[in-house]
Amino acid sequence: MSSTIGSVAQLVKVIQRQLTARAPDGAQVGNSGRRPAAGTAAARYAQENLAALIGTRVQQIGRDDPQRGRKAFRVFLEAVLLAQLGEGLVNDPRFFQMVNDIQLAMEADPGCGALVARAIEQLLAEP
Repeated sequence: MSSTIGSVAQLVKVIQRQLTARAPDGAQVGNSGRRPAAGTAAARYAQENLAALIGTRVQQIGRDDPQRGRKAFRVFLEAVLLAQLGEGLVNDPRFFQMVNDIQLAMEADPGCGALVARAIEQLLAEP
């Protein structure tokens, strides 16, 4: 049985691969403009920290909150996008509108909606 952080780390990897595949050649990513090489200790450390951050934020969502699943997925999207595009975007209100638009589009798409539901299950799974 995998831990919640392990499941979140796997989700992070999938989203990061998708974003990397869509990034224009030479695009700068993250605060430093450089991404640690995949498979390196630095890359694993960054993914583990991101997964831990996501796990901590998801645990802070009230268990009785009827929107807990959607909020957990939003936490996940925000964290992965900020890690990929640069944490400076946290100060840009358009970033949060973009996250909202992405989440709504993903939930509305039948194929993607099923993946979102599975991601929510993993995000809310008990360790």
